[in-house]
Amino acid sequence: MPNTLFQKISEIIKTDFKNTFPGGNVILQDSTSKPVKINKTGSFLCIQPDKKIRDWKNNFPFFETSIAELCSVSDHIIVYPKTDTLYIFIVELKTTNPTGAIKQVRANYELGKYICGTARRMLNNPLVDIQYRGLIFSSKTFKGTTKPKKPLYHQDTNSELKYRHLQSGNTYSLDTLSD
Repeated sequence: MPNTLFQKISEIIKTDFKNTFPGGNVILQDSTSKPVKINKTGSFLCIQPDKKIRDWKNNFPFFETSIAELCSVSDHIIVYPKTDTLYIFIVELKTTNPTGAIKQVRANYELGKYICGTARRMLNNPLVDIQYRGLIFSSKTFKGTTKPKKPLYHQDTNSELKYRHLQSGNTYSLDTLSD
């Protein structure tokens, strides 16, 4: 069932917001961060909420955009079906200082829940295990940011989101990050 929901999400997201990666290599990078390479097996969808939009606040037509942090978004949402679970990775790329990144990840967590909820509604609400994971990449070294044998996630105090800090400039596997 995760594959059915994955297909519906892929169908309902406008092409303008989808990132494609020639040759299947997933390399995430913004103008100031080190590249992060993501290895995967199988299908995935990478959504970039602020892609190709000069004023990304236009993505939120119902909100008063003058209110600080109301329209913040993180860099990517990766949708990844694995066995019996659909993983939603909320990715934020920072240079050295990840301050404020959790607020952006929380914003896309809510957006991710809305996207999944809409797709479920379109499919008459199938029961699917959906797991949300925040990934904050920066070149700043934190305890536990090196390549883990098993991911160590922290529980966000303001939501059900689990997140972790990771070192940018490295290669990570979605399969490992989803265990």
